Amino acid sequence: MLKLIKPSLMYYKQYKEMMDEWNMEGSRIAPWPLHLKYHTEDFFKEMLARIKDVENGENLGEYASSTTYWLYDDEKDILIGASNLRHYLTEDGLKLWGHIGYGIRPSERKKGYATELLKMTIVEAKKRNIKKVLLGAYTGNIGSWKVMEKCGGIFENIVIEEETGLPIKRYWITIE
Repeated sequence: MLKLIKPSLMYYKQYKEMMDEWNMEGSRIAPWPLHLKYHTEDFFKEMLARIKDVENGENLGEYASSTTYWLYDDEKDILIGASNLRHYLTEDGLKLWGHIGYGIRPSERKKGYATELLKMTIVEAKKRNIKKVLLGAYTGNIGSWKVMEKCGGIFENIVIEEETGLPIKRYWITIE
């Protein structure tokens, strides 16, 4: 059964397997917490501490507080993917990516998991009294923007990411 779980040391093995697969495959890794070092248990503990700080609104710098979730299949005992829910939008979040970032490990893509992950993360947004969420995906990431559309996303615009020059397709989803 699929469920959203909070990052925890008890899932270190499953997390390492997911991230090793992602890194071997070479595709873009999202959301941002998955970019943190994890290769040793000490690095993993540092990552967990950073995720908790951000959720608690500590040491944010220019970023918004956010909660990270992992999509876990308890029948297969594997982590399928991850999402990150920003609690509010900063100027950067409003300008580019929005409230929710998500990603599915390469071997589990095209199985409907991204749609389930986004739906579950939207439920978490609703619990935080967020009424509308903004999301973005590179225009070349057809699978991601199709997921946003399946989840009720209404196209807003395309913006250019200054850092890469790549276009980002953005959607709003109203939470009922």
